[in-house]
Amino acid sequence: IPAAGPGQGSAWNFQWNSPWPAWLPDWSVLLLGSGIVFLLIYAYLKDTAHLNLKKRLVLIGIRLTLFAIILLFLTRFTLTIHRTGLPFVAVLIDDSASMGLEDDYAASASTSISKAFQQESQGKNRLELVKDLLLQNESGYLLELQEKHKLRLYHFSEECLPLGEQGLIDLQDYQRTQELLKQLEPTGKETRPFHAVQKVLNDFRGTPPTAIIVLSDGISSTGDLDLLSRAGALAKSKLVPIFPVGVGSEQPVKDLQLYDLLVDDVAFINDPVTVSAKVRFFGIQSGNMKVSLREANTGSPLASRQFPINTQKDYQKIELTFTPTKAGLLEYVIEVEPVKGEVTLKNNQQAGQISVLDQKIRVLLVDSVPRYEYRYLKHLLERDKTIELRSILQESDLEYSSEDATALDYFPVKKEDLYQYDVVILGDADPAYFSQAVFENLDQFVREKGGGLIMVAGPRFSPHAYTNTNLEALLPVEISQNRQPAEYKPVIEGFQPELTTEGQFSTSIFRFADNAEESQAIWNNLPELYWFYAADDIKPGASVFAVHPTLKGKNGQRIPIIATQRVGAGKVIFNATDDLWRWRDLVGDLYYSRFWVQTIRYLSRSKLLNQEQAVELTLDRKTYQQGDTVQFRVKFLDEQLIPTDSKNVTVMLERQGEASRPVPLTPLEKSPEIFEGSISNIPEGAYHTWVSQPILQGTPPAVDFRVEISQRELVNRDMNRMDMQKTARESRGKYFPIYAAAQLPQAIPAGHPVPLENEEPIPLWNRWEFLILFTLLISAEWLLRKRFRLV
Repeated sequence: IPAAGPGQGSAWNFQWNSPWPAWLPDWSVLLLGSGIVFLLIYAYLKDTAHLNLKKRLVLIGIRLTLFAIILLFLTRFTLTIHRTGLPFVAVLIDDSASMGLEDDYAASASTSISKAFQQESQGKNRLELVKDLLLQNESGYLLELQEKHKLRLYHFSEECLPLGEQGLIDLQDYQRTQELLKQLEPTGKETRPFHAVQKVLNDFRGTPPTAIIVLSDGISSTGDLDLLSRAGALAKSKLVPIFPVGVGSEQPVKDLQLYDLLVDDVAFINDPVTVSAKVRFFGIQSGNMKVSLREANTGSPLASRQFPINTQKDYQKIELTFTPTKAGLLEYVIEVEPVKGEVTLKNNQQAGQISVLDQKIRVLLVDSVPRYEYRYLKHLLERDKTIELRSILQESDLEYSSEDATALDYFPVKKEDLYQYDVVILGDADPAYFSQAVFENLDQFVREKGGGLIMVAGPRFSPHAYTNTNLEALLPVEISQNRQPAEYKPVIEGFQPELTTEGQFSTSIFRFADNAEESQAIWNNLPELYWFYAADDIKPGASVFAVHPTLKGKNGQRIPIIATQRVGAGKVIFNATDDLWRWRDLVGDLYYSRFWVQTIRYLSRSKLLNQEQAVELTLDRKTYQQGDTVQFRVKFLDEQLIPTDSKNVTVMLERQGEASRPVPLTPLEKSPEIFEGSISNIPEGAYHTWVSQPILQGTPPAVDFRVEISQRELVNRDMNRMDMQKTARESRGKYFPIYAAAQLPQAIPAGHPVPLENEEPIPLWNRWEFLILFTLLISAEWLLRKRFRLV
């Protein structure tokens, strides 16, 4: 029989088969066997009446032993050995976003919290306290739990997953366990304790664990249906006690959270700049908060203001206005001054940068006739103080250019004249008015000088009349060479374009309000549009900001209404409709102005900032919640810079105050000049990312973004001790606060051994040892009977 392994035991089980017919009842067999034994004893007592008692007992014992061996042969007696192991204990670790909060244990009214723990807990979030408990003294806590049990570790938030391979801890390799525990980050978007316990009990079907240890703050962010106490009755029905370890403080967590920062990327000297953001309050009932704006490098104050705290709303909007006085890149920090007792200070400030320019955006507006879009857009841009407008109306009267202050007689023919502009808005203009040199100049204006181009589609010329010209290559959409302008037909069915994910999060063009949610609501309620140009397809590498809600193109995708792409150093936008002027209905230029001014600033940025880089780094948005996936995209505008080894494109990701780490990118199959990559589950904070490979001349492309704690996780912050104690009572476990969790291993019941495997059955009836024993006994009986003169 092989020896049992470490922590294993053995359980012996004997089996036998009935040699008599199945129809014969067991009681009759027992009666017959008893009769045989009685006859054996009676016969021996009668035959050995002249012998003393000792000799008679020896002979009777030998005969009964022989009878037992015969029964062993007849019943085919077999031995089965069952291997048993240590019982299991499941350890559940909460890694939801609320476990990233810090608590002030020194302010707790409890006298059982030692001063040593109060000092050790300072500056550590809830999950870090759990890690300290499990990993301190070279994982001594886990070793103590493993003296009488096997451990299976899980981490849970919206889902409950084993830690590592099946969550089992290897007695021989604690280093791997320590690494896995250290890698845990509080990034979960939801907390579902009941779901986690239910998942663990399902994993242990057939062999329930001896106990379940739950290290959590007890908060359920998805409602009462996922409270831990709901698992108490379920665990009790399976005879599994739950031992909750409460992490956190019941004292209201005071916190001010600054988020949703909104400011233009480009500003102008002596032009007021408004920086707006929102603040959420937790554990604060009244008072004032001071918000300050300062330069990041010098600390020089830019603006500050006191705001009364209004806890009647979910959030409070704040705005600070300052006027830049010098051109250049202005790096700033906006900060909410911490209140007394506030522990988490990481979310009290945000940083950003603004490019301050000492010039206006020069815009050239071109169209064939004064259609509605041209009229309203021209009047809008003429009134904007940050824009210097020039306009061309191809089919105007000869006196038009002399009567209109912004009008030009003809489109600039010389390069230097065209290069004076930052953005060209090309409406439904007739390409017959343009020479080949004009098309070539426009192409170089975008590709080489970083100029911006907008084409606003029209029923007469744009874009179908521009096939086989240089402008066709600039557009982000494919246009049909055979399409002719359709005859005029009244359009009676309107449509509301839908913003894509890129339209919502990757650009500020559609930012009509202070945040994305309100902007989306405004977009959904804008007046319907009617006419649009149905493009054949989107070019590889182009981005679609808005699409038709129902109609699809030849490729099966919904028809693009607003699309863009980077061409060389500049950007091009294609607007498939000339009905945006309808947005002025009832509200005037409110949203119409925001769209066009933000679009012009978006396109002018490259030329104004002299960003003629041949590599572009973009993200799918600027703000993420914990648990979201951050998507990186690097586009090589100069094919000569694309590395021959596709593995050599890397962006570096740096969290404020921490070391940077690389994120490798891979090329798209259909667009080898575009490389994409992603990273998930990164902690809350401000991040800076830049292209590190290949090495580029000058300053590499860089982008800043921010990861915020899941808002659902921030609604309830106080530890739910009452619910965890209720769970312990119902499941017949025991509740421990984190500062007293060292006593928990002694409270875990011993449990029952767990069946592991069965050894191969060992037949005893045909063992040679019993055959020899039978032979020896029958020989000994014959010799003794002869010696005692019984034969």
